[in-house]
Amino acid sequence: MEKQSHGHRPACVSMEAAAAIFGWPNYYLPFLVRAGHLKPLGKPAQNARKWFATVEIERMSSDPDWLDKAIRIVEKQIQEMNKKQKDKEPEMALD
Repeated sequence: MEKQSHGHRPACVSMEAAAAIFGWPNYYLPFLVRAGHLKPLGKPAQNARKWFATVEIERMSSDPDWLDKAIRIVEKQIQEMNKKQKDKEPEMALD
């Protein structure tokens, strides 16, 4: 099969490629998928590889309101994860 050229974009992109289009680290997208703010194609199992429509990723990447909400979702979930992690750390007893 010949590689696509002539400026043609693939119809679907992986999670890593979608993150690159947004200019975000790869770990942002699973937060958005879990929150329902970013929908993968089909109905993949939780641990399955996710694919996204290129046209939708590009549309969202140029929507300031969508991007603002996405960043807020990721920041909130990371803060919550960090708080849970901090709460799990055992307190040091002072003798």
